[in-house]
Amino acid sequence: MGKSGTPLRQRKGPAPNDADEDEDDLLSEAVADASSQGSRQWWLGVIVLLVVVNCLLGYVHMQRKGKSKPVAGQDVSGYKTIKSFSDEFSGYKTIKSFSDESLSAHIAGHPNGTLVNFHSLDCLHCKKLAPEFETASKELQRIYDTSFVSVDAALVPEALKRYSVTRYPTLLWFRRGELLKVAPSAARTASKIVDFVDQSLQPSVIDFASRDDFDKAVEQLRAVLSEESLPVVVGFASGPEVYDALQQAAEKFRGSTAFLFVREARPDDPYVRAYSWKAGGDKEYKSALAMQDFHKWLQPLMERNTKR
Repeated sequence: MGKSGTPLRQRKGPAPNDADEDEDDLLSEAVADASSQGSRQWWLGVIVLLVVVNCLLGYVHMQRKGKSKPVAGQDVSGYKTIKSFSDEFSGYKTIKSFSDESLSAHIAGHPNGTLVNFHSLDCLHCKKLAPEFETASKELQRIYDTSFVSVDAALVPEALKRYSVTRYPTLLWFRRGELLKVAPSAARTASKIVDFVDQSLQPSVIDFASRDDFDKAVEQLRAVLSEESLPVVVGFASGPEVYDALQQAAEKFRGSTAFLFVREARPDDPYVRAYSWKAGGDKEYKSALAMQDFHKWLQPLMERNTKR
């Protein structure tokens, strides 16, 4: 071995060079790139899958929302549409399709009495009342010549304004074409509706056959009144229209005071006299018996004790 030779123990393999190192780096980067690319493809697949699932869920949600949209004023636990309420109102004979004009004509055409139920299709209380109203109408129409109708409030806006209907259901009692009173809120069952109509149809005026009989009763009449009492309203047969006017007023103010009609009249008798607890407090009505004018005269007398 020459002096310039390398010892054998230092020549076990070829010496590393820069080219070999570059090849190693390129191989490492290729493996890393391949791994990174596989990872990106996997995440891209996951993202696409999530987008598809979210789209499907959104579609299902919109379909359910469209089918179960609650109606304004409705108990949201029910989640029923107006159409479903309309279906539930169908089948009742008392439910009629009226306009403002046809409703007025119907009321005028049933002078013996009409009970009108103003309802709304999105009203749960109206839905509950419908079968009770139907049952009451069947029972009462066997006895009385009266009409019972249930009206969709949305179809009669002018009637709502005219009769100050602001909530549903509202039951209004008409007679001789005039609104006489509103049924109490407790009248929501068939039996209570029957009681309300039955009381409304009872005679509202007490008759005296002769003027002498009435004169004998006047002293006793004043004795049962007090300063706080409403006056007793008495009509005299001074004209054929007196009884009709007195009866209509008696029905309107039923339960407030007594209304009497004397079938005989003297020349100096007024159409109507309101008898107070003492003679000096009596009031007389001698004007024409136009219903509006008569009620305008009577109204303050019926409110007198309220003001006190």
